[in-house]
Amino acid sequence: MGEIIEEFFNGYCRNFDMTQTVICEFEQFPEGLRLLDSSCEYGVCQYSKDCTLMKQALAREKE
Repeated sequence: MGEIIEEFFNGYCRNFDMTQTVICEFEQFPEGLRLLDSSCEYGVCQYSKDCTLMKQALAREKE
């Protein structure tokens, strides 16, 4: 099991129609990060596929 890293992402949330801060947990592996969890409803939210806020977190996973 890798190290757990928490990161904060800020941006506009269409679901709440306001700026939100989302905390994401990543697990560190030799090949990079893997998103484990977020403090928002990503995946269940009706705006998940177009969420610019979580795109930041998913981009971090690929760095």
